Amino acid sequence: MMNKRIFRFRFIGQLTILYLLVWSASCSNEKGSETNCAYSNMQYAKGFSIDTVDNKTRVTIFNPKDLSGVLAQFYLLPANYEEDLKANEIKVPCQRIICLSSTQLAYLIELDAIDGVAGINSSRHLFNQEIKKRVKNGKILRVGKEGVFDTEIIAAINPDVIFVSPYKTGGYDMIKNMGIPLVPMAAYSEELPLGRAEWIKFMSLFVDQKSKADSIFSDIANEYNRLKSLTQNIKKRPTVFSGKMKGSAWYVAGGDSFFAQLFTDAGAEYVIKDHKTGASPMDFESVYALAHDAQYWRVLTSSPHGFGKKMLKEEDERYADFDAFRTGNVLVCNLRDIPYREESGLRPQILLADYIHHFHPDLLPDYKPVYWKEIGE
Repeated sequence: MMNKRIFRFRFIGQLTILYLLVWSASCSNEKGSETNCAYSNMQYAKGFSIDTVDNKTRVTIFNPKDLSGVLAQFYLLPANYEEDLKANEIKVPCQRIICLSSTQLAYLIELDAIDGVAGINSSRHLFNQEIKKRVKNGKILRVGKEGVFDTEIIAAINPDVIFVSPYKTGGYDMIKNMGIPLVPMAAYSEELPLGRAEWIKFMSLFVDQKSKADSIFSDIANEYNRLKSLTQNIKKRPTVFSGKMKGSAWYVAGGDSFFAQLFTDAGAEYVIKDHKTGASPMDFESVYALAHDAQYWRVLTSSPHGFGKKMLKEEDERYADFDAFRTGNVLVCNLRDIPYREESGLRPQILLADYIHHFHPDLLPDYKPVYWKEIGE
C-alpha cells in the first residue's frame, strides 16, 4: 500500500514538473522580443498582463470593476509587419498617439516619448511646459473631450492609438466607428501606490521603451520600499481622514483604497475601516463622528492661490470643529498650484515621503514636501 502511494506521489510530481517545463517554454521570449509571460513582469499592478502569442505581444486590460473579467485585449506587432491589421492589432512603436487625460501623458513624459503625441483632449490645466509649447505651435492638436470630440481633427491626425479612460464609457460613441484602436488606460483603478506606477510598463510597449520603463519603475519601487521600511516598527500611529464636502455629500475613500494604503505605509492610521476600494458618499455627521478627533486631515482642492484655513472655513463653518483644523494639521494639495494630477501616479515615493514627513517628522527631518503641505492661515 505504501509503495503504491509513493509511486502515485512521484507520478504526480513528474507531471507537475513536466507541466512547468512546457509552460516555461511556451512563455519564453521570442528572439528579439522583450515581453514575458502574463504577470511575469508585474510585481504590484493587477489591471493588465503581458504575454506572447504567435510571436505577437498580447496586452490584456482587465475590468477595473471585476479583475476576473477582460475589458480589452490588443496584439502589438513590429513596425515592419506587412499583413493587414485586424481591429485589435497595433504596430509599434506608435508614431501618432492621442491621449485623453493628463495622467496618460505623464507616463509618456516620463519615458521621454512625447514626440509621438499628436493629440490631447485639453491643455487648460496642464503644467508641463513642453506639451503646452507643442500645443501652441500646432505640433499637438486639441481633439475635444468625451461626447464632443472633433472627429475631423482626429481623422486628420489618423492616430495609431487613442488612450481612453475606462471610467467614461458613454463618451466615445463618436469615435468608436473610426477604425482607431481605443486602448483603456486603467492605472487609477490600482489599489497599491506602486501598482499605479507600474503601468509605465504598459505604456512603454506602445512606444518601444520597455527597458527604460523597467529601469524607471525599479528606481521608484526601491525608494518607495526604503521609505516604507522606516515606519514598519512605528508603534504610535497618528489618525488621519481625507476629503471634504462636495455638494451635499462627502466622498470618502474606502479602507482598502489607494489612499488608505499610502497612509498605512506612512505610519498613520486611517479612520475609515471598511473594505471598500473606491469612494463612497457620506453625510457630514457620519464623517464627523469618525474623524472629529483625528490628528490629521488631507484636503485635495482646486482653489484660488493662497488657500488656507480661512478659505476652508468659508466653504463650511463646521470644518472648524475638527481637531485637525484647530491644530493646523490639515495637509493641502491645491491643484491650481501643483501638478498633482499629472504626476502623482508616477510619484508614489514622493507622496509617501510627504506623508512621513508630516506624520513622523523625526524620520525625515530635512525633507521638504512636494505635493502635500501644511495649510496656511
